[in-house]
Amino acid sequence: MLRKIEDILVSELQYCDYVAKTTAEDLVNLHPRLKPALDDWVKDRKTVDITIESFSTLALMAEKGFTYPAALIAMDWLLKEPETAKKQLASDIRR
Repeated sequence: MLRKIEDILVSELQYCDYVAKTTAEDLVNLHPRLKPALDDWVKDRKTVDITIESFSTLALMAEKGFTYPAALIAMDWLLKEPETAKKQLASDIRR
């Protein structure tokens, strides 16, 4: 699955090889709550709107320019380090 994710990130989202590799590693280690959304995205690029701590994947994509994989990683961060993640995601951070 790791290699497949890397390939998608490079070929479809124009990630450079290094960023694709590190992003794919982050994605395969997502919180179990987020795994079904990742599986759907890998299978057919389906994006599911997930909301955690008042942030949502689709809002991060629309408002901050995140790709869906980056939004999933942000959701993972919110689950693991909510106070730090909320503060940073509420700032002017953009992808």
